Amino acid sequence: MEAAPVFLGALIAALGAFLVTGGSGEGGSVGRRLLGWGLRALRLTRRVARTRVADVLLSLDFVRAHAGRLARALASVAVAVDERTAAVMLAGCSVFLSGVTGLLMGSPVAALVALAAMAATAFAHESSRVRRERREAAAAMPEVYRTLSVALASGQTLAQAVTYVGSRGHGRAHEAFARMSMRLRCGSSTEEAVGLLSTELDAPGVELLATALVISHRTGSPLRDLLMRSAALAERREEFERMLGVKTAQVRLSVRIVCLLPVVMIAVLALISPDFQEGLLTPAGMGCVTLAAGLDGLALVLIRRLMRGVTRWM
Repeated sequence: MEAAPVFLGALIAALGAFLVTGGSGEGGSVGRRLLGWGLRALRLTRRVARTRVADVLLSLDFVRAHAGRLARALASVAVAVDERTAAVMLAGCSVFLSGVTGLLMGSPVAALVALAAMAATAFAHESSRVRRERREAAAAMPEVYRTLSVALASGQTLAQAVTYVGSRGHGRAHEAFARMSMRLRCGSSTEEAVGLLSTELDAPGVELLATALVISHRTGSPLRDLLMRSAALAERREEFERMLGVKTAQVRLSVRIVCLLPVVMIAVLALISPDFQEGLLTPAGMGCVTLAAGLDGLALVLIRRLMRGVTRWM
């Protein structure tokens, strides 16, 4: 799923090149006809991108993230589209594929299930990416604290220390400090640069670090002991999180299986079983599925609250 926007961008570029350089005769006529349809679809997409539909799509975080990747992938093959057009393009392709699925299966229920499956897959992929980046940033924070402590203790200014931290690695945390260093070089105030750092970097203790940096910059107070203590606490937090992950791995796997199995079964039956599709379209069938989905969602919310309470206690 990570390569889907890149693949779609390459496919669009390859299709455009094939249509433009298509052969002569009947093949060339078909190519020109397809090219005309593609240009009409692109104009329609850009027209829809100027409406509130694009605003609604971009209000969803996972849609905005995938649209940004698609826009960058198309830009790499010399196809310039903005984020709004890319979001509408993704939505249009999803609707088109779900419609094809509905035609192949001979049921509108299959089309709706395919559309819901694509949206759920995109949301799950983006959520997994965000969690992975958050874990990587949290794992890099002890090194960041120690590097800042060494740089500030050696007599460097805050701007020099931030530059040193940004140049020491290539992870998300180091990239945030590199951007902060660039802002300081471009004339931004320390308070503004530190505030943007705490907004961009989603890691434990970043708000306290930002407050300590601002206070140290204003008063000149040393931060070596505080940063070294913060590094030790961040390492202990990382150890506790790993321990919690190991001890709750079986429970989390059971929760995923129990919650996903009914949804997967309903989706598969809605795609391949005409009898199930007919029953699903009746009021009783829709009511049963809605009730089951509500109970499944309620169980998931309760389990997540219990797990959040365990995490806070740890």
